[in-house]
Amino acid sequence: MRSFLFIINERARGGDAAARVQRLIADGPLADADVESAFFVDDEGIRRGLASLDEARLPVAVGGDGTLCSVARILRADGLSEHSMGILPLGTGNGVAHSLGIKDLRTAVEVLLGGGKRRIDVMATTHPAAPLSLLSVSVGLESEVMRDYQAWRHRSRWIGAAVGVAQHGMSRVSDVMVEADGQRIVETTDRICNVGLHNMPCYGFGVRPHPIADPADGFADVRLHRSRVAYWAWMGAATLRASRPIRPTIHPSTPPTGPIVAPEDESESWETNRPGRLRIQHATISTSHPVQIDGESAPAATFDVDILPNALSVLAP
Repeated sequence: MRSFLFIINERARGGDAAARVQRLIADGPLADADVESAFFVDDEGIRRGLASLDEARLPVAVGGDGTLCSVARILRADGLSEHSMGILPLGTGNGVAHSLGIKDLRTAVEVLLGGGKRRIDVMATTHPAAPLSLLSVSVGLESEVMRDYQAWRHRSRWIGAAVGVAQHGMSRVSDVMVEADGQRIVETTDRICNVGLHNMPCYGFGVRPHPIADPADGFADVRLHRSRVAYWAWMGAATLRASRPIRPTIHPSTPPTGPIVAPEDESESWETNRPGRLRIQHATISTSHPVQIDGESAPAATFDVDILPNALSVLAP
């Protein structure tokens, strides 16, 4: 019998996460499991919950991408990274869970009871608001939309998203500098739509903009859009991929190199070293605009991002 420590975000699903977990434990396949629950609203709450963790118990992050990232960060910071982390996706978009093939709660429970362990990369950052990222870091249209979304989401997530897209959906920004593995790919004078570093293939709701991004290859995928039309065409294709199963990724042994240019030719194969894409291990970002990190808005900053290969163990299908 597996033993679990559920670390539950009290605010997930509008505060309904705890009730949903209790129903899973009482009436579902977890009824016979040994489950202890701890609730949190901040990092100290996570630490208090993890204080009861022992070798027999598996920590399970219950919430969305922000919850998973927070629990993973504290497991690493507190010397508990030898524990594999389970995932119970009860957030809004659940991009990390979708990227790992955990598409719903039923799959998540099956994985908890019988899944295997998988080591994945994480992105360590020097940004003061977000020292760890599992999913993505971006600046431009996505970060501007995310700032508006967060300002509105206490009223309505959908209104917040609509306001953000209406205000920034066709905008471009400057005063962004990105250096990737020593190569300056965006200058502060450039006008761009969006630039992002991506560790996983999916965004929220299974939308899959980076189908060949592999969370265990030791690299982040860089995606640069100067063209707004190209960005939205790319996101349209990503939405269509949401219904398709995640497939294993096979990368060349040597990462692609060379200058990044945009816009991209969307007819090219995803498996080639396409213009507009680069796989990197280190980046420096400097901007006066907000930053999007794992679906949260962070303040403008100058910071580094480093890929830490195989730094986190998770349960996955």
